[in-house]
Amino acid sequence: MPVRETPPGAAAAETPSTAESLSRIAVFGVLALVFLVRLAHLSSAMVSPLTYQLGPDEDYYRRFGLAIALGQDPNSPEFTFMDPAYGYILGAIFKAVGPNLFVVYLLQVLLDTATAYGILKIGRLLGRPRAGLLGALLYGLTSTAVMFCTTLLKEVWVTAFLTWWVVGALTLIRSPRRWTWLLFGIYSGVGIGLRSTLLLLGVAGVLLPLWSDQQAAAREVGAGTRHWAARAALVVCGIVVALLPWSLRNHAAYGSLSPLPHNGGIILHQIYNEQNPRAEIWVPPFVSYLHPSEIWRGYAAEVDRRAGYQLSPSEVDHYWQQEALTYIDAHPEKVLGDVLRKSLGWLSNAELANNRSDVEERMFSPVLAALPAPAAWLLAMGLAGLAWLAREERRWPIIAVPIALAWLTMAVFFAESRFRFHATPMLALCAGIWIDQVVRHANSVGRRQTTLFVGLAAVIAMLSLLLGSRTPPVPVQWDRIAWGYINMGKIPAAQAVAERVSKEQPNNAPIFEALGYTAVAQQHYDDAAHALQHAIELRPGSHVAHYNLARVYLALSDRARAAEEAGIAVNLNPSPDYQALLNQIEAGS
Repeated sequence: MPVRETPPGAAAAETPSTAESLSRIAVFGVLALVFLVRLAHLSSAMVSPLTYQLGPDEDYYRRFGLAIALGQDPNSPEFTFMDPAYGYILGAIFKAVGPNLFVVYLLQVLLDTATAYGILKIGRLLGRPRAGLLGALLYGLTSTAVMFCTTLLKEVWVTAFLTWWVVGALTLIRSPRRWTWLLFGIYSGVGIGLRSTLLLLGVAGVLLPLWSDQQAAAREVGAGTRHWAARAALVVCGIVVALLPWSLRNHAAYGSLSPLPHNGGIILHQIYNEQNPRAEIWVPPFVSYLHPSEIWRGYAAEVDRRAGYQLSPSEVDHYWQQEALTYIDAHPEKVLGDVLRKSLGWLSNAELANNRSDVEERMFSPVLAALPAPAAWLLAMGLAGLAWLAREERRWPIIAVPIALAWLTMAVFFAESRFRFHATPMLALCAGIWIDQVVRHANSVGRRQTTLFVGLAAVIAMLSLLLGSRTPPVPVQWDRIAWGYINMGKIPAAQAVAERVSKEQPNNAPIFEALGYTAVAQQHYDDAAHALQHAIELRPGSHVAHYNLARVYLALSDRARAAEEAGIAVNLNPSPDYQALLNQIEAGS
């Protein structure tokens, strides 16, 4: 190849060592930006009322982690109801440093920064380092990724796991060492403890040997099937080894050898039943709150009532699974329509009902307020970039696995933005590939395909925005904000929110509960009783309202009514705090 001489006075040509130094500086700069953006948001989150009033799943995992840290029973039916790994992670952190959410969030900031590095690593493994760097940068500036770092949810851990699963898969198919397939299977199995739907990674892992470099050579000598089967078997063995601890835990807890939690049938019934015509987030009348513990307690009590005796957790789950499957079998066309509608929701620019709301988070975080909502632009460039990658790279299905898994979770189960978030790292990577390809081919012979994939991105973006415009916005949960202020000790702020919203939303029971609590805090017991009575009229199954009303009546020296309300609270939720109040009232002390 001819070498062009450097003209006199021109800068010297860049040497390989200089290029490597520049690359390291770019990598460090991107990762530093990713970390600092999250750290800035963390500083806002620690003074936000949303941090002090956790969502349902967050409260569940906080209590799960505390049970482990304090040596309580983590194998109770309540704590075997949800995927266990995140609860044990929190338990280890709480055991080491106490129930310090700042430490948890800081560790998740570091973990999410490692996810950005994983994106960069995948770009290099694909021979596209610039695309990987762009993808890491895009992910670093994605508002949902920033937001989930400061939540007590496993989403940051799931996305990190999926990103490094792709890194492992791309590395593995180049490795000649057979035992590494066993290790990859173990890693795949570990993720199932984080989220049960990652069980589908087992299918991807079994098919993965078909993409290995050694498979083609084995096929040439007629040993392709044996080569694939041997490595697929090692992956399966690794998954079984990783799932064994959860199987032993469930067997000790309630006699089941399944490694999965006993919530699959219940979740399926929540989605597919006669009372839920749109297959959305729904709780039946026999459940008081949209909280994992309350859902388990209500579903178990209802099936025990129907059967006339107490069933085991696995029997409860099996009962509701059969109820859901019976409904699905009777309404196949409707179920397929629900899956299609939720699939379109996956493409929508709109935020979908979630444990955490992007709209609410932006109210208290200047970092999030400055970042654009990611759905439309990230989906458009990401999916178009994936299609472009598929045209040129045989390993593209490995990149597509997390995206397909995120779509399937949302389409079959709940249509929530947090499930779409699981695809974000690979969408960011593919968006980086799309940008890199556009820049690379804009003025070359590849102009025609550049036009094609730019057009594809434009179509996806327009579809996403159109679907989003037809989706109702997620309402702000003002009661959560009010309770957050209460937990921060900012009673005037909580009262101001509760009074304003109670006038605008006179049927909002939780906001009247908060209004009653602020009145109690200021010893305005008559006002508190009035607010809590109205809350109970709106939501009779609220054990929190009955408990606080019992405290109000006790302060007003009306022990008969206090005992009545405390008894109702205990019947609705056998909380030790509720029982202690009832005992105190009955003892007359």
